[in-house]
Amino acid sequence: MLAAGEGTIVTVASLLAFSAGSMDPRVPRRTLYAAAKAATLGFTRTLAGELADTPVRVQVVCPGVVATDWNSGAGRSIPWAMSPEDVASASLTGLRLGETICAPGLEDQDAALDALLAAETALVTGGNQSTLAARYTGPRA
Repeated sequence: MLAAGEGTIVTVASLLAFSAGSMDPRVPRRTLYAAAKAATLGFTRTLAGELADTPVRVQVVCPGVVATDWNSGAGRSIPWAMSPEDVASASLTGLRLGETICAPGLEDQDAALDALLAAETALVTGGNQSTLAARYTGPRA
């Protein structure tokens, strides 16, 4: 794609990629699924950064429940499941809008992703120190 001077890479994750810390009892057991989708999300976001100054576009699509036959067709019986056609349409529109992350059902995506990036930046820059945080050095440590 780089040699050809054009190309698009679209990966599919899930909103569950963001769910590792959620203890919501309505969310199913999902350790391996959420981990795989979080890895896809991280891979695609990092790749997008590395290819930012090239003609190759990169996007990860993170839908919620989609009405498909996956998981024994459970998505088809959920009234708020999105159609596969709508997910694909959102991805294509998101590419035209320059979105690296496409969450088809999220109305205020920019605000949510800005907050996520700010939190990630605070964790990486704040935690990258040469000394232990005070909670690890006090009398109870």
